[in-house]
Amino acid sequence: MKYPLVPLVNDLTFSFLVFWLWLPVSLLLVLLIVWLRFLLSQDIPQVKGYRSVVLTV
Repeated sequence: MKYPLVPLVNDLTFSFLVFWLWLPVSLLLVLLIVWLRFLLSQDIPQVKGYRSVVLTV
């Protein structure tokens, strides 16, 4: 088996590969943080008489 004349990963392509591999991961992380902040900012509806329901059941 002959080796290629130009290696697949060298100083030029390494940063390019790292960028394209970590870009989707970082975008998913940012979207997850935004989504969680949105969910936490929502008001949780309070059920009136919740204690009485719990105590009587």
